[in-house]
Amino acid sequence: MRFLAVLFLSAGISNFLGFGELRFFWRLCIVGYMGGVLLVLQPELRRNYMNRLYHHGFVERIGNEESRSRFIDDLTLVCQTLSRKRIGALVVLERTNSLRDFIQTGVLVDAFFSPELLFAIFLPDSPLHDGAVVVRENKIVAAGCILPLAERVETKQKIGTRHRAGIGVTEQTDALAIVISEETGKISLAVHGRMAWDIEAGTLKRMLRILYRRF
Repeated sequence: MRFLAVLFLSAGISNFLGFGELRFFWRLCIVGYMGGVLLVLQPELRRNYMNRLYHHGFVERIGNEESRSRFIDDLTLVCQTLSRKRIGALVVLERTNSLRDFIQTGVLVDAFFSPELLFAIFLPDSPLHDGAVVVRENKIVAAGCILPLAERVETKQKIGTRHRAGIGVTEQTDALAIVISEETGKISLAVHGRMAWDIEAGTLKRMLRILYRRF
């Protein structure tokens, strides 16, 4: 900034003394110097701009949306794999209402979500495969959790404990419950005490993108 001030002062004195032929030279020096300053300070200017975006929450929202989309893709993939292999599963996604009381009935996992981990939990030889897995944001909080069973289910088909538990927890909270039948391998999604039965993986993904807005 000092050097830029010297350039402006020199150009002003040159014009005052009547050296008009140097006007183009001074303009060239000032423009070239300012361009060089912008080039040198590019990282600092970019950092300052990104900090302002973070301050207004713009970048954070984009990052959260990308994380949510990636999570839904991975969750749909592992549900599809479990369905194809006819491995029973019950996954509860926490939203606004806390699921702390249900988490305390299971085994604390507290691990970042991954399709491989979720698949391993529900393998028939796993000691935690009978209970529910509770997911909060991008973490598997607990496994083997015990959920309340729905007393009344509006369906003519015979359903098992997993489906009743999935409906039951969504009757008492705003959570989402994904249930995979061990007998048929079909996927169902419960919300607000109602169950969407036998949905395809693509339908599950679209429903989660609409309903799951915890993060």
